Amino acid sequence: MDHVHDQWRGLRPDLDVEAILVVGRITRIARIVQRQSDELLRAHGISRADFDLLAALVRRDVPSSPTQLADETLLSPPAITKRIRVLTTAGLVGRLDNPDDQRGYFVIPTAAGRSVLDAALGPQLAAERALLADLGPEARALLGDGLRALLVDLESGQRRMVTGLDQRDADV
Repeated sequence: MDHVHDQWRGLRPDLDVEAILVVGRITRIARIVQRQSDELLRAHGISRADFDLLAALVRRDVPSSPTQLADETLLSPPAITKRIRVLTTAGLVGRLDNPDDQRGYFVIPTAAGRSVLDAALGPQLAAERALLADLGPEARALLGDGLRALLVDLESGQRRMVTGLDQRDADV
């Protein structure tokens, strides 16, 4: 990311490219973690998205709507629908009719789903700890605090990416 930053700074000295150092690293880290998680979880017959959905269901411990799961996992509604279909076919989740909504349904983990999550959780957490192993406790705390502050700010709607249209509106 330092190289990318320096290239842009050289090509476009008129632009402030400092955010690349943070946003680019967050994006790259997310991709690496996703890829490594998918590799690890493949041994359990699930993907990272499947793991996140199963984990949300087990943590909630109540039948959950697809909308609730989308909100909790940050997966899009179509992605939730696809994951539910895959996990239902695999026997890892079940569907219950929603008595208040003829078209709606709730999702629950099956015993097999709980078992898969239980088997995958320890190795997944160990792998995540290993990713951070070279950071000392203070560095992990500072990183966690900074990322928490950014995430709270973003999720509250206080900050968002400014588009070209937004910038034109601001200049008017």
